[in-house]
Amino acid sequence: PTPAGPGRRASCPPPAALATATPEATRAAHRFVRTFLEILNGYRPPGQLRPLSDPAAASAVAAELTRAAQRVGPVRRRSTRPSVQLRRLRVCEPRTGAVEAAVVVAGPAGSSWAMALRLEHRRGSWFCTTLQVL
Repeated sequence: PTPAGPGRRASCPPPAALATATPEATRAAHRFVRTFLEILNGYRPPGQLRPLSDPAAASAVAAELTRAAQRVGPVRRRSTRPSVQLRRLRVCEPRTGAVEAAVVVAGPAGSSWAMALRLEHRRGSWFCTTLQVL
């Protein structure tokens, strides 16, 4: 760190939460987001999100899925091109066994929105504990 002097603040190293996530945590975030988008695009049934959600948070996660689906509109089940596509996924691991991600998706007609999520590793699996469609 640089010393603090008049008119200057001491610079500190970035917090560990900003560090890159482990490969396992990154894969878990990608897997959850991919499943979420496949549900929105009509390739999977909505019930497939429940086993990926923490039981205490399952209803809140399902409600966020519903909010996202309202942005997309009716799904064309036979469409080969997804109407919602991943644009960006940023992942950090604030502590071992927890991953947080910021997601940007592009929807139909050029619309886009963001999502924030948290996954936690429990009993050998990753579970979504928080999901927010922004």
